[in-house]
Amino acid sequence: MRACGELWAYRALGRAGNYGLAGVVMLCAGFLFWQGVPGPFALLLVAGALVFVAMDLLRDRLWRRHFRALRKYKAPITATVATAGVGVSSLEGDHQQPWKLFLGFARTESFLFLLVDQRQFSVIPLDAFEASEAAAAFETVLSRHLRRLPRRFL
Repeated sequence: MRACGELWAYRALGRAGNYGLAGVVMLCAGFLFWQGVPGPFALLLVAGALVFVAMDLLRDRLWRRHFRALRKYKAPITATVATAGVGVSSLEGDHQQPWKLFLGFARTESFLFLLVDQRQFSVIPLDAFEASEAAAAFETVLSRHLRRLPRRFL
């Protein structure tokens, strides 16, 4: 779950962003109440802020349930990189994924992510490498085949 949180924050979809948006919306609603603006607009803003918070809590719950149910996470996963693509070995078997399958890659403080699309990705923990030089060499190989996705901010 930590990896998901880092990727969501990298893509400006993280917990801080959701709670920040909820806070800004609540401040706007408070200002409208204070100004005495008639109509349900301020109440709609409060409901919108609650949607941001609920969305964050629901996303965490659904992702945790999803990951616990996946068999492949019950044992170590090994990834290998070749000119043809990325090979993955897990309890589910061995798979070769060509480079064209991936949209790009992202790097956070603790992880490298190979993104297949907006919702599917592979996670490679940086502490899985024996040295930081090995992680940098791996990132160089990724850069030859994939574009690094830019970090987004709110």
